Amino acid sequence: MLLTDKWLNWAGNQTSYPHSVLRPDNENAISEIVGLGVAKRLKVRPIGNGHSFSSIGSTDGFLVSLQDLNSILDIDKEKLQVTVGAGIILSDLNAQLHKLGLALPNLGDIDSQSIAGAIATGTHGTGITFNSISSAVVGIRIVTGDGSIVDISESENAEFFEASKVSLGALGIVVSVTLQCVRSFNLELTEFTARLPEIISRFEHAELSSDFVEFFWFPYTDIAEIKICNKTNSFPSRVKTVSKFVNDEIIRNLGFDLLNRFWLRFPGTVNRSMQLLTKEGDRPTRVDISHKIFCSKRRVKFIEMEYAVPREQLFDAFEAVRHITEGLRIPVTFPVEIRTLGADHIPLSMANGRDTGFIAIHLYNHAKSRAFFHEVEKAMRQFAGRPHWGKIHNLDSSDLVKLYPQWNEFTEARQALDPDGHFTNSYLERVLGY
Repeated sequence: MLLTDKWLNWAGNQTSYPHSVLRPDNENAISEIVGLGVAKRLKVRPIGNGHSFSSIGSTDGFLVSLQDLNSILDIDKEKLQVTVGAGIILSDLNAQLHKLGLALPNLGDIDSQSIAGAIATGTHGTGITFNSISSAVVGIRIVTGDGSIVDISESENAEFFEASKVSLGALGIVVSVTLQCVRSFNLELTEFTARLPEIISRFEHAELSSDFVEFFWFPYTDIAEIKICNKTNSFPSRVKTVSKFVNDEIIRNLGFDLLNRFWLRFPGTVNRSMQLLTKEGDRPTRVDISHKIFCSKRRVKFIEMEYAVPREQLFDAFEAVRHITEGLRIPVTFPVEIRTLGADHIPLSMANGRDTGFIAIHLYNHAKSRAFFHEVEKAMRQFAGRPHWGKIHNLDSSDLVKLYPQWNEFTEARQALDPDGHFTNSYLERVLGY
């Protein structure tokens, strides 16, 4: 199916003018598209739901939407494994898994991405004893640079298995993914707001004693909010539908959007506003199905930069970001988010080989961001910071090769599966070197 020849990502900060936008509904159609691209000397790029802030999905060749590859294809009840189409959206996947009595072990705080896009960019949640969504992959099926359909797992084409888990879409077009799930579980969420030193102290303690912990620092204040989640056998809390709608939609989305529009016109009011709006206090503890605690709706559009640093340097890096935030004239209206993950062995994972701390900075998508992002990125270099592949950054292959010990393992997989670079674009040329 042929769609429009203009493409925009969710945030609106990336525009692409592909030769054609194609929406195949099966793997053979994708194989034919790859062959046609080769014949016409056009590059081919897959695209999920457009939730990356970087230009990872842009192309002037064939843009292949995976939206119609969106169903559960197979269920192994004994192994707790499911095989799903590459284009299934995480929110739909989570709901369907729950009906099967299953869940993904860990999730990020947004569920609007496709599964293929989420694993390609290393999308993650938090939890020092947990890993990213990519670590749940036990099998992957791709169309390679010559149009072949290849299965990759620990038992088939195993030499490409780890590289395929975070691939940037550079190894081929993913058509399906097999995921290792766990039995469905509930989470108890504890949230409270306090002075930053207390929050950091609680974070350090809870990181080791709880399942999932993160915190948000409010710029221009000494206030932060911590979220602590633990698995529980308790039943979901009774939630008043009206009050939940008011909090989630009216206050956290519509109200926050209106505030950002106001702050855009009157930036001098941000500092004082933040101090007035942030107060210490607790919220009622809440229990719900895991994915309903992990994920929340983000309707206010923003752009984001996120850097991964060694866990032991997390708070030094955070202090550097605080210093930059308070020293720049650009108003920062979104909280700075702090998360952690355990080490893994995926070549291009941000947590490759080290327990990792993540610092995410967000700006309203109409705000001027270049100077702020530039200063943060410069600071992250001294901490061997690795940028999120799907978010704003300016590093190139000469920088990145020094940050990833298993870089050559990924390069070898790419040479084998797409030796002629049929799936490349300007972003991959910058970050991978060709």
